[in-house]
Amino acid sequence: MTDCLSLEARLAAKARELGFAACGVTRADAAPRTAERLHQWLAEGLHGDMIWMAERAGQRGSPAALWPEVKSVIALGMSYAPAHDPLALAGEGGVGRISVYAQGGDYHDVVKRALKALARWLVAEVPGTDLKVFV
Repeated sequence: MTDCLSLEARLAAKARELGFAACGVTRADAAPRTAERLHQWLAEGLHGDMIWMAERAGQRGSPAALWPEVKSVIALGMSYAPAHDPLALAGEGGVGRISVYAQGGDYHDVVKRALKALARWLVAEVPGTDLKVFV
């Protein structure tokens, strides 16, 4: 049986190898006020034009709303910032600029590809693991 602490360390190392800058593991019920905070955020209109946030608020309020069998959550962070300084051209006139978020691949695709690779690794490390990937 794999030791949980060493599994977490190996998971974090594999996540870094795949390009994730942050990796954490917690119980699925570790943040019971998430739904309340989400509803407040939506009520304040902080979601802007992201209407899907409000439309799917019931599913976003807790991991169990998306997957009733969930026990743990692996939360990951990945920077998709360009390698160059996006402000380097800011003072130059006559030069068109493309917003930083639009300069690379769609982050949904980039992150999901890395998530699926990490999921395959985890299933190989812990046979019988049941998991779902969400971006």
